[in-house]
Amino acid sequence: MTTNPHIRADRLNVYYGREQALKNISIGIPANRITAIIGPSGCGKSTLLKSFNRLLETNEQVTISGSVSVDGENIYGQGVEVTAVRKKMGLLSQRPYPLPMSIYDNVAFGPRLYGIKKKQALDELVERHLKQSSLWQEVHHRLNDPASSLSIGQQQRLCLARGLAVEPEIILGDEPTSALDPASSQRIEQRFLELKNDYTIIIVTHILRQARRLADYIIFLYMGEVIEAGPAREIFEHPKEKMTREYINGTIS
Repeated sequence: MTTNPHIRADRLNVYYGREQALKNISIGIPANRITAIIGPSGCGKSTLLKSFNRLLETNEQVTISGSVSVDGENIYGQGVEVTAVRKKMGLLSQRPYPLPMSIYDNVAFGPRLYGIKKKQALDELVERHLKQSSLWQEVHHRLNDPASSLSIGQQQRLCLARGLAVEPEIILGDEPTSALDPASSQRIEQRFLELKNDYTIIIVTHILRQARRLADYIIFLYMGEVIEAGPAREIFEHPKEKMTREYINGTIS
């Protein structure tokens, strides 16, 4: 397990009803790195990602045991405020879900929710985070247009800007480029590579080429268990586990 992790899971188990989705997961996520969670479909990748910001609790059938610590605090501990946990994390889903409002209001939504009301402060926030998301030049002249008028690739970058606007520590991406065209995917990947200097980034991906391009650290899941985790170069070039080698070589999928 990585030393001084930003996120640490310890003996984490997740059940959907009677079906166990994650089995005794103990891992550490390094700070200011890109961690890729890889593995076949249905192996628990998205479940693990959602356990980091307590999104699993939106499903009443879910049972969770063990702990997930962020900045040393168990987010499943008694008395922990869920909204405070989620404020630390920006989330990008497989498909972008902009709010049914203007481009400007999408980015300003979170800051307003957390108490920022002055127009000048909001204007500065919107511009900064649209620039961070490589979208400012494309939309600065039409900030009052509905977010739905943007292309799907632009919408995903808008969702990234919206997530960054609440000043998170961590960016979670659940296959964030799977619905995008190659050019839009490349823009999102480039943003991640630049943002990791300031954020801890965790992505779920089924594309091994993408994991090779982006990841500093790899977690390989299979049937709800961590088979191997470690620095990306070690995992891809010198995997220790037979199952990891077979997955990377395409023998199992």
